[in-house]
Amino acid sequence: MTSRTALSLAARLAVATSLIACGGGDGGTAPPPAGAGTGLLTVAVSGLPTDVPASILVSGPAGYAVTVTTGQTLAALTPGSYTLTPANVADRSVGYAAPSATVTVTAGATVAGSAAYALKILPRSTTNRADVTALSRVKVLYVLPSDGTDRNLDSDGTLHRTVSSGQRWLASQTGNRSIRYDVADGGLDIAFVRLSRTDAAYYSYNGAIRDSLEKDLKAVGWNQANVLLLVYYDGRHVDRCASAAWPPALVGNVGAVYLKGAPNASIPCANNAFAASPTAAPGYLDFVAVHELFHLLGLVSTGAPNHALSGHVGNDPTDLMYAGTQAWRPATVDVTKANYYNATSLPAGVTNFKDSPYVVTP
Repeated sequence: MTSRTALSLAARLAVATSLIACGGGDGGTAPPPAGAGTGLLTVAVSGLPTDVPASILVSGPAGYAVTVTTGQTLAALTPGSYTLTPANVADRSVGYAAPSATVTVTAGATVAGSAAYALKILPRSTTNRADVTALSRVKVLYVLPSDGTDRNLDSDGTLHRTVSSGQRWLASQTGNRSIRYDVADGGLDIAFVRLSRTDAAYYSYNGAIRDSLEKDLKAVGWNQANVLLLVYYDGRHVDRCASAAWPPALVGNVGAVYLKGAPNASIPCANNAFAASPTAAPGYLDFVAVHELFHLLGLVSTGAPNHALSGHVGNDPTDLMYAGTQAWRPATVDVTKANYYNATSLPAGVTNFKDSPYVVTP
């Protein structure tokens, strides 16, 4: 009886050991032990949004090459030098990059390697880089008046974070649809422009500031076909934080966010903060940029059931495109799904966000 019991326990232990040996490196399961003469390489990934897969080529002796997309443990590796080469990855036009790394695998041991991703921030450019695509797209510009203080928002990650925050929220609202932005070399392509007029000159134009910015940007070459301009103007506006063209009623290619706008208001535009991270929920400045981009796409069209106040809806203050007497509290793209976005269709004569050539469909 004792002998049979011992055999049963031994069998169960053997099965348990076998299950552990077959387990992966995630979920807390122990990695398989290194085989005789081979080693293990644990690949860690950091810095990417949780829903964005990595792309890391692991190469080593004897032509070994495998691409991993998430953290995992590679087993039965021949001892020697292994190189981790992360490729650039994109999250709705916002790029991420990680440096390469080299590790040495030894027999009977586990070595750790990692891919530390961060926002792909291109060097500052004052000109238009070579186009990656001829498709309709949005170009981000960081624009200063002649006497404006340069806060480096194009090169310190600020504008990358706000674009990402807006894009991810928009995708969550529209079945993973997003806006196509201009990109280059795996990163969001932002240009820096310092214009010839002073902040006081633009401020004196009152409601025509956007028109003047568009005119001056065209004069220095920013007038490319099928490219809309999202301008972050680091200057003042008399009474608002943003405005945009609204074709066909107001023809133009510029939507502008006035970072120091409405300086005499109870809450100046400059009191608002940008998204603190690429995955942070949007705040006022992040929402207002998406709002103005929708205007540039011709939304909300006058045929919409709840159209109000030249390109807005007047039925719900939580709607992205609301304007009216109540405080704007953006939380939803087209609350009724009847005014400017519906995943299937809208009535004839009502412009649908999903049909815009500037929209990336899932």
